[in-house]
Amino acid sequence: MVQTLRECIISTLTSASPTAGPITAATAREITGSVYLDRKECAAYMGVSEKFLATHLCDGPRRLRVGSKIIYRLADVENWMRQQTVSR
Repeated sequence: MVQTLRECIISTLTSASPTAGPITAATAREITGSVYLDRKECAAYMGVSEKFLATHLCDGPRRLRVGSKIIYRLADVENWMRQQTVSR
């Protein structure tokens, strides 16, 4: 039987031990295969400071707001970095 991603996540979450504590972001990424980065991860990936991303909201990589959290799609970050290529 083929499980959908949602069914797989639900079964993984419900089979977790109650004493194991809450699921971390890293575990959720492993389960879902997510390609989203928070500001700190994005800055490290790009080799820039978090302040750079905070000050380049209009001309930086596309971002998503989830509540008060800013996240970046890895594909959007890579596309933006390709557009910054300087030719001589």
